Amino acid sequence: MTILLEKEELIALNRTGENLKSVLRHLVQGFPHSAQTIAGMSKWLKFNRSNCQRILNGINKSKDGKEVLCMLPGISGLKEFLIQVTHQTLEPQLILEAQSAVDAFDMQIKKYARSHAELKRLLSNKPASKTADTNLLTAQEKREQHYLASKQLIGSSMETLFSCYILKESDQNKQYLQEVAMISKQNIVRSKASPPFVQFYTRPNPEGFTAPENITVNSRIAPNHFHIGVVDEYSSKGLLSAYASYSASNSGIVFNDLSETNKFDATFLFSNPDELANPLEHESKCSSTSISIKSPTKKLVMLVFLEKKLDMRSSVNVGCYSGNQKVEEGKLRSDDMWTERLPEFPELKVLHPDSPGAQVNGAIKIGEMSDYLFNFAHLEKKDFACYLLEVEYPIWSSTYRVYFEHSL
Repeated sequence: MTILLEKEELIALNRTGENLKSVLRHLVQGFPHSAQTIAGMSKWLKFNRSNCQRILNGINKSKDGKEVLCMLPGISGLKEFLIQVTHQTLEPQLILEAQSAVDAFDMQIKKYARSHAELKRLLSNKPASKTADTNLLTAQEKREQHYLASKQLIGSSMETLFSCYILKESDQNKQYLQEVAMISKQNIVRSKASPPFVQFYTRPNPEGFTAPENITVNSRIAPNHFHIGVVDEYSSKGLLSAYASYSASNSGIVFNDLSETNKFDATFLFSNPDELANPLEHESKCSSTSISIKSPTKKLVMLVFLEKKLDMRSSVNVGCYSGNQKVEEGKLRSDDMWTERLPEFPELKVLHPDSPGAQVNGAIKIGEMSDYLFNFAHLEKKDFACYLLEVEYPIWSSTYRVYFEHSL
C-alpha cells in the first residue's frame, strides 16, 4: 500500500525546504567566490564533490521547497558539510542557522519517512485526498468566503483586477529592468462608508509632479522617464477629473467625488526606468514583480511579458505572501520570504503571446489591452515570453509575486 502525504504535510515540508535553501544560500555566499562552484567548494572544504553539486543544485536550481529537499544530500551528507564549514572563517550566526535548519529537516524525515530516499518518493506522489469529507471546503471556496466577508467589512470590492507587465533590460542603464505596466480595475463598487479610492505604487514621484497623466492610444513612452497616468480608453468618464491628491505617506494617488453606488472602471499605466534590479547584472541575481490585493477582488488576471534573453537565463516562480510590504529590489530572493509565504500555490502558465489564452479571459480582452501597452512602449510581443497567472477570489491584503532568479 502506497502511503501519501496530506496537503498540510506537504506545505510544512515545503516550508522546511525553503528555510534550508535560504540559510544554505546565505552561508555559501560567505564562501570565497572561487569556492561557490562544485570543484571550488570541494577543494576549499575538502568535501565530497557529488554532495557539493547537490548542495549547489538545491540552492540554485530548485523551484520550490519540496525540490530543495529532493536535491540536497541526506542528513549525514549535510552534517558532514557543516563540520567542514566550521573549519573555515565564516560568520558564526550563519553556521548556527544552517545547523538549526538541518536539524529541522532531520526531524521532518523521522516524522514522515524512514529515510531521505523514502521522503523523496513521498514528495513525488500526489497528496492524499480528503474530498470525501463534505465539511471541508476547497481552497477556492475558502477564498470566496474570505472575499464575501471582506467586501462587507470594508465596504468596497471589484469584479476583476487585470495587471499586465512588460519587463526588459533597460537601454539606458543595464543595472535595471525597464518595467511598463497596466493596472486595470473593473466594476469597482464602493459604499458611502468605504475609504477613498487610491491607486498605490512604490516609486517616488519625480520632482514637480502635480497629477497623473492622461494616457491615450496616441501616447508614447519617453525614454528614462517615469510615467504614471490614467488610461482614457479603459477608465470610466470623469475618473481623471476626480483626482484629489497624492498621498506621500502611502505612495498613492487619491480620487474623490466618485460615485458611491454605481460601478466604475479605473485603469492606470506606469513606466519605471530604474526601480527593478536587472538579474543578469545585479549581485543578488534576482528580480520580481508583484500585485497587491488592496481591495476584495473577485478575480485576478496577471500577464507578465519577459524579454526572451532574460527568460532564457532565468528560473521563474510565483508565490502568495501575507501583507503588502515592499521588497527592496535586488535584496531578497523568493526563499528569503519563506516566513511570509501563505499556503496558497497559484499556477503560473506559459503562453504564446498570440494564443487564445493570451487574448481573452472571461469578459476581459487581455490581448487588446496588452497590445495597447506594447504600442505605448514601442515594443514587439514576439520578443517576449508570456506568463499568465489567474486566481479566483485572490486573498485580500496579500501580495502575488512573480520571481525571476538566476544561479549564483
